[in-house]
Amino acid sequence: MSATRFIDRLQRLAAPGWAFSPTMMSIRNGFLLCLPLVVAGALAIVLNNLPIQAYQDAMTLVFGSHWKRLGIVIWQGTFGILSLPVLIGISYHLAQDYNQRHSTRPVTPPIAALVGLASFLAMTPVSGANESGSLSLWLGVQGLFVSIVIALTASRLFIFLCGIERLRMTVYSEGLDVAIPEAFSCLGPGVLTIACFTFIHLGIQAATGMTAHECVYALMLYPFTLYRDILDAGLAYALLTHVSWFFGIHGANVFDPLSHELFERTHELNAAAFAAGLPPPYPINKHVLDVFVFMGGAGSSLCLVAALLVASRNRNSRRLAKISLAPGLLNINEILLYGLPIVLNPIFLLPFLLVPLILALLSGLALRHGFVPWAAIPLDWTTPPLLSGYLATGGSWNGPALQVLNFLIGVLIYLPFVKISDRIKDERQKNALGRLLEIACSNLVGPSGKKCLDRSDDIGMLARVLASDLDDAIANGDGLYLEYQPQIDHIADRVLGAEALLRWRHPIYGNIPAPIVIAIAEDADFMHRIGIWVLDQACIERARWQQAGLSADFKTSVNVSIQQLSDPLLPEKIAQHVEHHHLRREMIGIEVTESIALDPESPHNYILKRIHDLGFVISMDDFGMGHSSLSYLKYFPVNILKIDKALSKDVASSKVCAEIIATIVELCQALNIKIVVEFVENQEQIDVLRQLGCHIFQGYFFSPPLSGAKTLAYALDKNGTVPSQG
Repeated sequence: MSATRFIDRLQRLAAPGWAFSPTMMSIRNGFLLCLPLVVAGALAIVLNNLPIQAYQDAMTLVFGSHWKRLGIVIWQGTFGILSLPVLIGISYHLAQDYNQRHSTRPVTPPIAALVGLASFLAMTPVSGANESGSLSLWLGVQGLFVSIVIALTASRLFIFLCGIERLRMTVYSEGLDVAIPEAFSCLGPGVLTIACFTFIHLGIQAATGMTAHECVYALMLYPFTLYRDILDAGLAYALLTHVSWFFGIHGANVFDPLSHELFERTHELNAAAFAAGLPPPYPINKHVLDVFVFMGGAGSSLCLVAALLVASRNRNSRRLAKISLAPGLLNINEILLYGLPIVLNPIFLLPFLLVPLILALLSGLALRHGFVPWAAIPLDWTTPPLLSGYLATGGSWNGPALQVLNFLIGVLIYLPFVKISDRIKDERQKNALGRLLEIACSNLVGPSGKKCLDRSDDIGMLARVLASDLDDAIANGDGLYLEYQPQIDHIADRVLGAEALLRWRHPIYGNIPAPIVIAIAEDADFMHRIGIWVLDQACIERARWQQAGLSADFKTSVNVSIQQLSDPLLPEKIAQHVEHHHLRREMIGIEVTESIALDPESPHNYILKRIHDLGFVISMDDFGMGHSSLSYLKYFPVNILKIDKALSKDVASSKVCAEIIATIVELCQALNIKIVVEFVENQEQIDVLRQLGCHIFQGYFFSPPLSGAKTLAYALDKNGTVPSQG
């Protein structure tokens, strides 16, 4: 198979439907919500168990003999109970997804999560405490696999029972409190679900004499007992944990009890052989995997971090690699695996599985044949690479040398897949932005009145990511800027003004088209904030132009959205910003879209009149987009009407467009309304528009949108002193 065909097949697999099924996404999201707990717990282990005697002695000297107590408490609150928040997250997201698909009979996600939690506790022995001091062995990482199974089954059962009308108790609440009817409607299904899992627990105990947790892990361990060669068993364990990671399941945590059962006996046999001066008969165990294979965590993640830093052109991937580097040196890789992501990402599935298997095989052979001393000294899994190789092999430099060799091999395997991922990401990004642009430019909205943010597909996901980033950009001013497109009086050959246009340079996606920015801002209710930001920046630039000698008659036009016109204080806010920068009000024009001015009785029209009465020129933008009624013009305080590209771009070839523009010109002349024609791009348009009575143009034929400095230079070069539009 050629490289091109291979890449094409990977691209077709990049977004498989099963990967985004409610079950898989709920598991992934459940673990993702616990990322702060995992990182905090891992750091606590690092602080407590760093295998450097000088460090241990210093901590004891400074903080006393009980200094590790803090780390133990943090571990108890994170890894010690990890099964519970994972289960709650999975159950919550399953219920939330159900509500999105079945909005007529929703269930309450928090109640679904609590029912799942109670079902898990009903099947979990909690009496006594384990050796780490936590309430139960199975509440921590040891119980993760069973907690995932119970989260999926209990939530599904609860949702099913909630759909049975006879089980739902109807209670009406007074006022607007919806908590009471929600709680009572879930009462019967919740009790039945918990009771069901209680009976399952009692039945398993009666039949086997073991708890559900013990039965599950006995079944999971059984296939590994069939291996006579622990080298094969070790490779199978590595494969199992990494396949689990691909599905969003924290393989190292879920199968931690399995690793102890599988490798504890082999470690004892290796120790006996080492004491007798013989090579270890079973070189692959959990300790060897942690030291020589899982460098940086599952998938030998440090190799992937290095490959991203060396070969990736994607700014987001490189930034993520830089963030993941420091935790990766302590073998904490959840940020990378969920952030890149590795989870549910077919592009990285092959190297993620292949690298650990190859490195495990090479490490096992090196240890078996004596190229590297047997790793006899057990270390904590958070011990950094190189140091771990040196300490585990009793101070032999061959240990770090093997780690370096494995690291280089892993990087070489990951490199081509990083390049493939970049190419696929670029294409998917371009396609997603293209589809989002189509939606933003359309007049279609969802049931809630939003264009983008409520969509459940990848377009909606991208829109929500951009909305979050836009919120930060507005707060910090990062990436947002204005450009200005000059407006030309073709008869006088003068620049009369410029329209301020919002631009957003996203740190990952580059320049975001303006319609997407506006659609997302409107969906997320950002337009009040972003509108004031645009006005303020335009006033700052206009003040600079004034100091540079630009005529006071030069007008900067600022767009105002329909959301802004719902603010009764908007006229005063505009006046305050203009006066704050020592500008005359006629220097700033206000542009509104045609669709705003549809209802003569609209409160938006009242706000526009107040803005007009304060001395600001009002322009109606996008005139001719399909909502127009020329008779409306007599009701609105419009000084300038801007003819949209829907009419202007075809005016030279379409008689209908020419006749519509001629009618608009005739009416505007009677009402003393000026006309600006947008999207003028060629001489043929200008010739026809001049014959129809238009002479003020805006478009690429004269100038594209320019920076503030270039706009000033263009205006001064064009005419020096700009005359008034009057």
